[in-house]
Amino acid sequence: MPWTRARLSFGNLRGFTLIELMVTVTVLAIILSLAVPSFASLMASNRLSTQTSEFVGALNLARSEAVRRAQPVSLRASDADNFSKGWQVFTDGDGNGAIPGTVTDQDGTVIRQASAFSGATAAKRVTRSDPPAPFIYTNATDADRMHLVFTARGAIQPALPAFFKVCDSANTAVKGRIVQVNVVGKISLDSTSESCP
Repeated sequence: MPWTRARLSFGNLRGFTLIELMVTVTVLAIILSLAVPSFASLMASNRLSTQTSEFVGALNLARSEAVRRAQPVSLRASDADNFSKGWQVFTDGDGNGAIPGTVTDQDGTVIRQASAFSGATAAKRVTRSDPPAPFIYTNATDADRMHLVFTARGAIQPALPAFFKVCDSANTAVKGRIVQVNVVGKISLDSTSESCP
């Protein structure tokens, strides 16, 4: 029979020795120990970028709804002054940044509500130092730090630029972002290289 003539000789087969296997595992462990922190940093940076984009999208929604409805619309943080804990976009007929006790179509109707960001991201209202650059951003303490009101023309009130700092406190090596809303309501990234606490 043909299969009997093709017998395997186990003496000719060669596998890995224990030493070779240990060296391979050690090299693999070293490579992984170098790659994992870089990968974690990359993931944190991507998460922060995505969450910043989501926040910018909320600002754009509030502005476009204000123009579309021809009335003030506000974006308000759900928790004190940290927009990353959730937010609401709602009609704000009186422009005070608060949902009234009695909700009407013109005042207090929630257009969109978002839940908290994942991770340790914080999105807070900040103030920017006077020119020239480099600018220094500090946490805002004004009463309007937890909301932003867009007028029927898409501008913000009061007519002062608004700044928001988005940071990941669990990954301080990842640079924070500064979102700016100018007086006419244009939304842009003011900085992508802010130090985070």
